[in-house]
Amino acid sequence: MRIKFGLLTMIIFAATYDPGSVIAAPARRTAAVALAGRVSSDAEGAMEGVLVRAKGEGKTISVTVVTDHEGRYSFPASRLTPGKYNIDIRAVGYDVASPVSVEVGAGAISRADLKLVKTENLIPQLTSSEWLLSVPGTEAQKNQLFRCAACHSLAPIVQSTYDEKGWLTTFARMRSYSEQAVLEHPVFLPYKVSVQPDTEFAKYLSTINLSSTNEWKYELRTLPRPKGRATRVIVTEYDLPDPGRLPHDADLDDKGMVWYNDFREPLIGRLDPRTGETKEWRMPPLKPDFPEGTLSIEFNRDGYLWIPRFRQGGYTRFDPRTEEFKTWLVPPAFNDARSIQPQVAAAPDGTAWFPGGESLLIFKVDPATNLVSEYPMYPDYHPDEKSSGIIQFAYNATPAGHSTYGLAADSKSNIYICDIVGGNIGKIDGKTGKVTLYKTPTLNSGPRRVSVDSQDRVWFGEYYANKLGMFDPKTEQFKEWTAPTPWVGPYPAKTDKNGDAWTAGMSTDLILRLDPKSGKFTEYMLPTVDANVRHIDVDNSGSPVAVWVAEVHRGKIAKIEPLD
Repeated sequence: MRIKFGLLTMIIFAATYDPGSVIAAPARRTAAVALAGRVSSDAEGAMEGVLVRAKGEGKTISVTVVTDHEGRYSFPASRLTPGKYNIDIRAVGYDVASPVSVEVGAGAISRADLKLVKTENLIPQLTSSEWLLSVPGTEAQKNQLFRCAACHSLAPIVQSTYDEKGWLTTFARMRSYSEQAVLEHPVFLPYKVSVQPDTEFAKYLSTINLSSTNEWKYELRTLPRPKGRATRVIVTEYDLPDPGRLPHDADLDDKGMVWYNDFREPLIGRLDPRTGETKEWRMPPLKPDFPEGTLSIEFNRDGYLWIPRFRQGGYTRFDPRTEEFKTWLVPPAFNDARSIQPQVAAAPDGTAWFPGGESLLIFKVDPATNLVSEYPMYPDYHPDEKSSGIIQFAYNATPAGHSTYGLAADSKSNIYICDIVGGNIGKIDGKTGKVTLYKTPTLNSGPRRVSVDSQDRVWFGEYYANKLGMFDPKTEQFKEWTAPTPWVGPYPAKTDKNGDAWTAGMSTDLILRLDPKSGKFTEYMLPTVDANVRHIDVDNSGSPVAVWVAEVHRGKIAKIEPLD
């Protein structure tokens, strides 16, 4: 709930301020505090795990802290400059009883005790994972529904009034959209799609929506609020210039700047976390009538930013020092309407590698020679006569059930790929191009968005298995850890300097931190519902470490700073 400020409210806060109740956790006692208070409700009394967000009027930066087991919260003075702040909360099932706003002054502690009441409208507060927990259905039906959460919340599905016939019409329409489409902005594929009627799924959806009833016949279930270690965190969110931005990835450079791309627009942007200021650059079009947005970005060792152009048929490199773009095109034989370039692996030897979508090839760009070479991504793949001759291997079988989604380079410029359909981690020798596949222990695990740590171990999300995975090439052994919350759908994976691994998904608004030694996860919640997180970058410059994420569906960049 967005709230307004009032002078009377501030007078009450000042009159009721009790210095002894301000500081919650021991780790916070040594820090100067700008704003503090206690959160409670008649239903629960003191409430742990309530996210309290403060945003300055007219500002683009908000700061969020979480209440402890006694319902207390505090904002460090270093995070709130003097001024007026609107306060809102995230606690599923609750709203603030009345609007609250606070005047924060220099060198003083302001106080805002928050009274929460049961919400009258739970629907906007539910995540896709909570809908999946709530709706009836078999595991297979819910697994299929889970895939819908990639593009949007599941709320529009369960709120719809489509019957079986209406859903079949909707399927045909939606399957003609690109992955970049959102409800507010459809983006059509540049080719026709043949759609087979899925009557069973249409029938299922008509049983969980409002097509034959005015209210759902099932209980709406919610996930528990954060507690314990998960409450010891500060989250800073930065609004991007356009609320319609779809920032897919957020990557930190060596100067502390955060770079992002846009899933819908042909642009990259730079955020200065110190000021919240942004600057954006638009990339030249390669296929004017094709979808323009991009899916990923990655810096290489020399400070260049690589941007695979997704459905534009090329690979673009940006030099932040000169602000110049340079582009290499997909070889003409493979640059058809279905050509996609989703991700990039910037190798230490200066080359950049890109999966080739339905061609089942991987393309290597060598900026030193401007040569674009292609290699097979799978050892059972034999390319047709379109090949330029760079491929040095002969395979007799046509691949079945393979698709690459995510790749990364190790210290020796070998490339590791995630075969999301086949459930494999693949290794491509950077010198010879030899391909080796390793099957994940969990079948149909859906590995995606891989990274390589300082020990050359390979980390990845297991999207369909709800697990975080690690593959050690030295031993050729896997390890897997199951996320504690159902339907997280781990998407990316990256380790920090302490050896912890981080992941997130599109369905829960949770940022997960794994201690691989103990196997324990800590789940930090974002303050914005339906953030839709697909990428994580780690900032190892401080202690504790921090992570950066793009909130794809909310046009924000967020920094998550654990306090331990």
